[in-house]
Amino acid sequence: MEMNTDILLAIVVILFVVLGAVYFYFSGKLKEMKTQKPEPIRVPVPAKTGENVDEKQKHLFPLKLQAYERIVLFMERIEPSSLVMRTKTNEMTSAQLHGALLHNIREEYEHNVAQQIYISENAWNLVKQAKEETIRIVNMAANSMEATATANELTRDIFEKMMVLPQSPSQIALDYVKQEIKEIL
Repeated sequence: MEMNTDILLAIVVILFVVLGAVYFYFSGKLKEMKTQKPEPIRVPVPAKTGENVDEKQKHLFPLKLQAYERIVLFMERIEPSSLVMRTKTNEMTSAQLHGALLHNIREEYEHNVAQQIYISENAWNLVKQAKEETIRIVNMAANSMEATATANELTRDIFEKMMVLPQSPSQIALDYVKQEIKEIL
């Protein structure tokens, strides 16, 4: 029995020595890791293709022009007068027309959202403002309607709200975009 205890004691001592060595090794590594500063994220710089600026502009110009054309079309399509005339049917209620108008505005916007890559930030901000302001006008008109109102009544209220404005939101953005187009041409 005494021999078994001696062997057991030797094993325990060896185990403590090994565990102590492992502990000191990993605690040293942990201290090293804590004192190391993280590497900054390096953003790769695009490689130069050798193309000069004029050559890039030559290829980019048609894309920019197309983007401006699409934005002009978008502004025309969300202009309340054309939007209502394109969307409204005789059998619609006010609520149905309201939903259809909002759906069309948002769908047109989503279809053209990528154009912001090619137009100026100011132009894009005006386009977004025109969209939001048009939605606000449509919502204001719809909120003033009775539950039994017809699409014609909503149409009339939208047009009345537009008539008090010096310019429609779409027209303001459109004028700015046209001015930018003149400058790049």
